[in-house]
Amino acid sequence: MSVLLRGGYVVTQDSARRAFAGDVRIEGDRIAAVGATDRSADEVLDCTGCVIVPGFINLHNHVPNTLLRGFADDVPLEAMLPKAAAMDTKFTRRDVQVGALLGCVEMIRSGTTSFHDLFYWEDEVSRAVRESGIRGFLSWVTLDESLTTQHGNPLKNADAFIGKHSEDRLITPSVGVQGVYAASEETCLRAREIADRRGVRMHMHLSETRGEVEAHRKATGLRPIEWLEKLDLLGPRLTAAHGVWVTINEIRMLARHRVSVAHCPVSNMKLASGGVAPVPEMLQEGVVVGLGTDSPISNNTMDLLSDMKVAALLHKSSRWDAAVMPAQTVLDLATIAGARALEMEGEIGSIEVGKRADLAVVSMRGVHTTPFYPENVISHLVYSCRGSDVRATIVDGQVLMADRVLRTVDEADVVARAQETARELFEA
Repeated sequence: MSVLLRGGYVVTQDSARRAFAGDVRIEGDRIAAVGATDRSADEVLDCTGCVIVPGFINLHNHVPNTLLRGFADDVPLEAMLPKAAAMDTKFTRRDVQVGALLGCVEMIRSGTTSFHDLFYWEDEVSRAVRESGIRGFLSWVTLDESLTTQHGNPLKNADAFIGKHSEDRLITPSVGVQGVYAASEETCLRAREIADRRGVRMHMHLSETRGEVEAHRKATGLRPIEWLEKLDLLGPRLTAAHGVWVTINEIRMLARHRVSVAHCPVSNMKLASGGVAPVPEMLQEGVVVGLGTDSPISNNTMDLLSDMKVAALLHKSSRWDAAVMPAQTVLDLATIAGARALEMEGEIGSIEVGKRADLAVVSMRGVHTTPFYPENVISHLVYSCRGSDVRATIVDGQVLMADRVLRTVDEADVVARAQETARELFEA
């Protein structure tokens, strides 16, 4: 199967950050040509007035929690977590699958082609991935058994999940850790042992709030990142979500161990975590940083185009510096940097011949993106566009959405099922 994206403006996100008017040709699951081409294809998508970009990479979220959207608004993290945990006890496998599928549809409609999930029952999330066609990096969360709502031992659950999904085309399994506030030294070490034995990555919350950091320091004498270094858990296969309450020495520690960070500005602001992740310092010190929406409970959407704008403005406002976090840097977070964080930059994150065909087509024909010309295209993507501007989304060469119509699932049916499932969940 071949697909031709014709007549668009291509933002490659390659090492030279080339951008030009042209076409992108797909053969099978790979990008076969970038630039002007006179060849046709099995399917041709007219991209006139649109930008062709690498599909966005959501580096941290909890996708099944779409069912809890709007459930715990206007409260801090410390109040949100117990409310979410109470609902977790009611979740069934069906609930997780339906919520995950709703989330996958939402992400596809806003140009996200890969997401990095942290949840339990990831085998149900994987069903949603296969049904919708999106790419999932799925981390089965582990924590102390005395604190979990999971059925069975979280560590054994994670190990079994990884063993069953190691050969899936769209699914990359990994080990998740809830955080130092819910995972003891023994749990963390056993999680690392599973990751090492299985050859997979790790994904955890880290230094999200001042309370988390101070409580851990009082309990252990060390800040969370210092403690993880002592346990030998820091390394290039770890992605740490948030990293709000970190010192410059901890940033250098993350850089030294090549730990990547998922920046979640909207969630951090909504939960009033009280600080702003020092992303400019992280980037200066060489930490790879990507962009995450976090949970639909705390965002409440999974629209990375909207979150890019917030990420840029948050740092400009808090630093009193309009030049900090420029548009190109923020676009990097949502594309090639997210791929680097997942150690997948050789496969996704930019538009280059031979890479997997994970692409999004974003319209520049709206009143809010006019005038559109080469010099302002990056700025428009970050400051003017929103998820509803995405016209087409392609993953692994498969067109998941074209002309705003999903092809892999019945969107109306997914919405109806999610609405009914949520109603049953809240009435239970």
